[in-house]
Amino acid sequence: MNQASLQTSPGGRGWIKLVFEFVGVMAFVIMFASTLLGVIARYFEFGGVEWSFEVASIAFIWITFVGVVNAEMRRENVAFEAINHASPPRIKAFFDAVAAAALLTMGMAFLFSGWAVWQRSWMVPTSVLRLPTGIITATVLVLGVSAVCMALSRLAGILATLRTHGGKAGAA
Repeated sequence: MNQASLQTSPGGRGWIKLVFEFVGVMAFVIMFASTLLGVIARYFEFGGVEWSFEVASIAFIWITFVGVVNAEMRRENVAFEAINHASPPRIKAFFDAVAAAALLTMGMAFLFSGWAVWQRSWMVPTSVLRLPTGIITATVLVLGVSAVCMALSRLAGILATLRTHGGKAGAA
């Protein structure tokens, strides 16, 4: 991670980033509190809070998928980070395009498979609280839509840069 990724953008952090960060933090708080409640209930041997572990599981799934979106918004892709920073501008532009295409492919896969699962099982109740499993499946759809939007935005930026610099990627 470099210093630029720690700084806010000139226009602020952006409301979409704030929404995803807020959802991630709330999911973590819910997971932590429900896990703690379940542990305390087991230690003091009182019942009625069996639901707490189901809530913790659902929150953990949300943390995982929202965390992927947050990391990708910050461009903290471990696979390309070291190579990308060490490369000359033309190679860096190529890696950026490959990463955006891979993100688009992954996003489409999550979107299509998430939609297929959603259609078949969104109203199937969970085992304890009897909540619709669509609460869990929605994470796959959110990740898919987010990844597709980020990839299209990045590809549009790459194409605009190529047009501006007459096909010379990375020219300043």
